[in-house]
Amino acid sequence: MKRFFLTSLLLAFCVSLNAQQEEAVRLFTENPDRSSNNMHSYEFNPIRDTPAPKGYKAFYISHYGRHGSRYEQNSTFARRAQQAFAYLDSLHLLTQTGKELWDKVESVVDAHKGMEGSLSPRGAQEHRTLAARMSERFPDIFKNKKREQVQCFSSTSFRCIVSMNNFTYSLKEKRPHLQMSFTSAERFMAYINPSLYIPRPGDPPRPPFPAGGFPRPRQEQPSGFHPFPGEPGYDFTRFLTPLFTDLGAALKAMGNPEPFVRAIFTTGGLCQLIDFLGVEILRTYFTPEEIAYLWADGNDSIYRMWGGSAENGDVIRYAICPLLKDFIEKADVALEDNSHMAADLRFGHDTSILPLFALLGVDDPQGRIMPYKEAHKMGWYAFFQVPMATNIQMVFYRGKKGDVLTKILYNEKEILLPGIQPVSGPYYSWPELKAHFYQLIEKASEPWTRAAAAAKEAA
Repeated sequence: MKRFFLTSLLLAFCVSLNAQQEEAVRLFTENPDRSSNNMHSYEFNPIRDTPAPKGYKAFYISHYGRHGSRYEQNSTFARRAQQAFAYLDSLHLLTQTGKELWDKVESVVDAHKGMEGSLSPRGAQEHRTLAARMSERFPDIFKNKKREQVQCFSSTSFRCIVSMNNFTYSLKEKRPHLQMSFTSAERFMAYINPSLYIPRPGDPPRPPFPAGGFPRPRQEQPSGFHPFPGEPGYDFTRFLTPLFTDLGAALKAMGNPEPFVRAIFTTGGLCQLIDFLGVEILRTYFTPEEIAYLWADGNDSIYRMWGGSAENGDVIRYAICPLLKDFIEKADVALEDNSHMAADLRFGHDTSILPLFALLGVDDPQGRIMPYKEAHKMGWYAFFQVPMATNIQMVFYRGKKGDVLTKILYNEKEILLPGIQPVSGPYYSWPELKAHFYQLIEKASEPWTRAAAAAKEAA
């Protein structure tokens, strides 16, 4: 009986994994751009609101938004493909299809030169649209003449500042009476992007961040083309055959084709971010199954670095506590009777907003904590969890008796938090939610508190 039970359990697990793999292929068939993970542009879906309990009206919103779609941070993302294309062309091995693909890769690289890391026109539009939707969704907040102030805080990263400018410009267009203030300075990075430095138990105090940033080692440009070592983890014959006049000769010259294919795949994922270029690679050259293979490692890596993974989640949740504290503190000020604050708006990075969702326990749709290599198999998809312009909105409602309810939106969708019961629908009592937040902060801090106490005792 025990053996039968274990066999049944293993079979059920295998069926579940196959279902998730099939789901990933389905999602890429629907939209191949999703395979670019945290580089995927924002998907604007219909907005649905659960009515607030009778007598409650929205009066304040607290927001954190990742910058919008951007250029890749360097223009070397396609170097392996560029070198291989040039070398294979010198051997007269490229077909017309291969030459056309090479041209597309070069055009994407050229568009990045001098724009590395900057907000793209699509990213600007994402923030304009998000602001317009927020204004239309919560008219009680932004029409309130007694609450006309909006505080805006940005990461010192230029793409975040430009995102903030586009968001607030759109909001001001809709609500001209709003009084905006803008701040971006290193002091505020302590909560806007605290995960720039992730302390671990026993670490010394945080070192000062150098004014010019950390120096990067100079990278020497490789000379010529050298065959790629290793063996591919996937059979790329279908993808490669149309590109070469003699596939066997091309493979002999190229070596392991996977670095070449991955460089093209990466380039294809960037096309959506600079859609004004009119270049399409993923839909034209890849199948959904090939995309699913190429996507998985990057997806899992993001979960390991910034999600609530079994390996790194404790560090991530602790590192982001300053941001949750800032939400609490700014809300308490806005809730004072004499406050004129309509909104607190923050603009930062995926490296902060995904850890915040991990701290809240909602960075996975099922609330699971898993080994990072299992993420893609278990339905954790970075393109849904942390695309460009990812946002959290905490919306505050006041009742006729003065009590306050709060609901939380993850990428504009109402969500429920584990570990606390709402009053109604997605609406939580603010005092109870605030207490819950402090409990999360205390729990996340416990390993470091114990480590500090032990170090002090040992000294």
